[in-house]
Amino acid sequence: MILTWNAASRTYLGPARRRIEDDICTGPFLFAIADGRKGRTADDVASHLVTETLQKYDREIDPSDLTTVLERAINSANESIRQKIEAQPELAGMGADLVAMAWSGTMVVFANIGDTQAYVARRTDSGAAELIWTTESHAHGMADSVPKPLERISGFLDGRPEGHAPDLVTLSLCAGDRILLCTGGLSAVVPHTLLMEILSGPGGSAEAADRLEALAGEHGGPDNITLIVIEFVDFELHREEYSFID
Repeated sequence: MILTWNAASRTYLGPARRRIEDDICTGPFLFAIADGRKGRTADDVASHLVTETLQKYDREIDPSDLTTVLERAINSANESIRQKIEAQPELAGMGADLVAMAWSGTMVVFANIGDTQAYVARRTDSGAAELIWTTESHAHGMADSVPKPLERISGFLDGRPEGHAPDLVTLSLCAGDRILLCTGGLSAVVPHTLLMEILSGPGGSAEAADRLEALAGEHGGPDNITLIVIEFVDFELHREEYSFID
């Protein structure tokens, strides 16, 4: 089986922000969201540097090399921040959280650092949808059910080499899998049960992205809200819709 994808991305300023501090990379083989660190100096610069660097690694590679290449891409992005701060010391302190995925064949590798999140929903043989995997947030000060406003992030990209390694996880893909990449502006205010309900619901990626963006607003998300919904499908059944993003 040959897999391809369709996807939709959305970015919303939020009521408490004056600028968008997030940036995205939207395939064809690498998807990512870099989330500026909550209003600190030049965090929009940091997030753009991250995605700009990651895009250089957006190419088809052997599935066995996915983890190595994605880890190398993230290290390179962190180095880009370091070099920028070295050239412009006034930018010291800028940084970004990151969630990213690279895929090839029927394999996908996820990476996250900070409070950006990834969710994977899959249809079972009975037709029901279930959440088969989610990243672990590196945020502290969260309730057991609905996260409180985040108090502290234990990891992020800020140009320093020590103590900021991302989590990396490899999964096998199936036709019909839906993946949500998002910032804490969504996952920190909306219960995961509602995220799952929309991610696994009817309609395409664009409809799911619209509903998720609206849901974050309804729950009073104060931060920038950026999300990407990616659905993997059987290429032979979707030739006319090959790899597009809305």
